[in-house]
Amino acid sequence: MTADVSAIVVSYADPIAAAATARTLLEQSAPPLEVLVVDNGGEPGEPGTAWPPGVRALPPAGNVGYVLACNRAAAQARGRWLLFVNPDAPADRDCLARLHAAAEEDPDVAIVGAQVLLPGGERVNAGENPVHLTGLCWSGRFEQPRENGPARDVLAVSGAALMVRADVFAALGGFEPGYFMYHDDVDVCWRARLAGWRVRFVPEATVVHDYAFEKGAGKWFWLERNRAWTVLSNYGAGTLLLLAPLLLATELAVLALALSNGWAREKLRAWGAVLRGLPALLRWRRRVQALRRTPDAEIVALMAARMDTPLLDAPAVRAAGPLLAAYRAAVLSVLRRAARSR
Repeated sequence: MTADVSAIVVSYADPIAAAATARTLLEQSAPPLEVLVVDNGGEPGEPGTAWPPGVRALPPAGNVGYVLACNRAAAQARGRWLLFVNPDAPADRDCLARLHAAAEEDPDVAIVGAQVLLPGGERVNAGENPVHLTGLCWSGRFEQPRENGPARDVLAVSGAALMVRADVFAALGGFEPGYFMYHDDVDVCWRARLAGWRVRFVPEATVVHDYAFEKGAGKWFWLERNRAWTVLSNYGAGTLLLLAPLLLATELAVLALALSNGWAREKLRAWGAVLRGLPALLRWRRRVQALRRTPDAEIVALMAARMDTPLLDAPAVRAAGPLLAAYRAAVLSVLRRAARSR
């Protein structure tokens, strides 16, 4: 049985890996309606020469970034659902069938995400990814044993294997076009929840991701630029005021971290990019808030207060945990009272 899904893979630098991932999508127990590959170019290999039969390769336009490549493919896709898969994340044979089954359980479901496993398939890379009050997000259950169990509602799932209803994706404006790469999965899940849709994590649907957290300066720029954009776009004005002390303290803490680790220039560039893009940010924010159906109290209730990840395991982070939990509880109390009074 064919699933009414358009699977989308963006290839950059390694068409051999992207072709292997595309092949796993073609060989699904419930194969997609189509597999689209966008070739963003890069080395090694000649773009467009290694795609398996059955793949629809979209014309390359240079490296437009992951986000714009996904949006362009989505605009040409024919499926009711869009499945975005990282080029280095081959899918288990039943991945699509399990995602599709979880997605079709309720018409209010807009996004479903797979469990992303590290090479070997026994340890977790990501899946249900915690989102902190400050917009920071990390790989959920990183390096823990793989999880088994039924699908469940969450705030955010990993973009390494994320499926979204095509009509909802279009109504939301797709991935925020200025993101280029990184944090796009957090943002689109958050916006879907704000608009009243459900997001589900499906542990039994799996992909294996050849993952390494590369801390290059360019990555930090996009992570910080896009985190700030997401927070400023998605929170309501009152919530931003309540969180302002924490958000400002976080900026100073991240700057200190950047100074000590050699990427302060990229952190400053991220601030500059947000300031220069302020008119576009305000336009995007108006669009996001116009689609709002869910109060911030429901979103904050799903957010993490503590930063519980081995990638940010430092004494200062652990020591701040109780204070952050108390802050979140206070903010949530105010937001809930405000929601009840409306």
